[in-house]
Amino acid sequence: MRFILLATALFPLFVGTTLADSIDVRFMRSVPLEETPVQTVATADGQKIYVLTDQGNVQIYAADGRLQGSFAAGPGVSGITPQGPNRLILQLAERKEMVLVALEPLVKISTEGAPTLGPADAPVTIAVFDDFQCPYCAKAVPLFKEVLAAYPEQVKLVFKNFPLGMHKHARAAAVAGLAAQRQGKFWPLHDLLFENYSQLNPQKIQQLAKQAGLDMVQFEQDRTDPQLNRQVSADLQEGQRIGVRGTPTVFVNGRRLPQRSKAAFDQLIQAELAKSPSAAPPKSDL
Repeated sequence: MRFILLATALFPLFVGTTLADSIDVRFMRSVPLEETPVQTVATADGQKIYVLTDQGNVQIYAADGRLQGSFAAGPGVSGITPQGPNRLILQLAERKEMVLVALEPLVKISTEGAPTLGPADAPVTIAVFDDFQCPYCAKAVPLFKEVLAAYPEQVKLVFKNFPLGMHKHARAAAVAGLAAQRQGKFWPLHDLLFENYSQLNPQKIQQLAKQAGLDMVQFEQDRTDPQLNRQVSADLQEGQRIGVRGTPTVFVNGRRLPQRSKAAFDQLIQAELAKSPSAAPPKSDL
């Protein structure tokens, strides 16, 4: 078994013409490798470390040494160069070639307790991290409805709360949505909140809850339940863990949607359906 050290040792250092006495270096940890490393490189931000092995595989590590994944690059690969956070250049010296590789991380997203729309056993799950005061999230609502209408048996939508700190009433709206879910009316309130995203405040949220037909006594009681705040916090923490930075951020079966368009959805959904031959064909407009 081989090891990669994520540090160096004490040694003299030359910087220009200045001689430092020594460098105080901490050996943070060693990471065991199953294959012999041929080359080790890191992205410019230091967040990912790529290891090319003698078996022609590329192993991907986080900055703290956690293995995030690997793929077979092929025995002819002689070197690797990172190009951005999820791009890699493979050098094939003997063939005088280079190959540009796009890496698409797949993430696991918890759907437990989250509001969903569509068949529970749908082969494709769209998870959206949303903020009820976000204008881009509001603008995306018709697109999600279009996708669900096009794939009524194949796709389900999962709503994850990701209220941004810049939006004063987003968290209260998120809690209100979860309180409405307890009455089976999350989606009616969801639509009303987004239709009024620029006007949200405590009074407006209460007004919209009434408009959605909620039992207001139960609604007021439920939205003071600490469990709902904990659920919003859990969504936020999960989103941060998988790299959500803004809203809406969308994943299709764990793969991040590259752009918010029907064509982008179609491409990922069709690719996922191709992996599931038993899935019914999408609804036809003919």
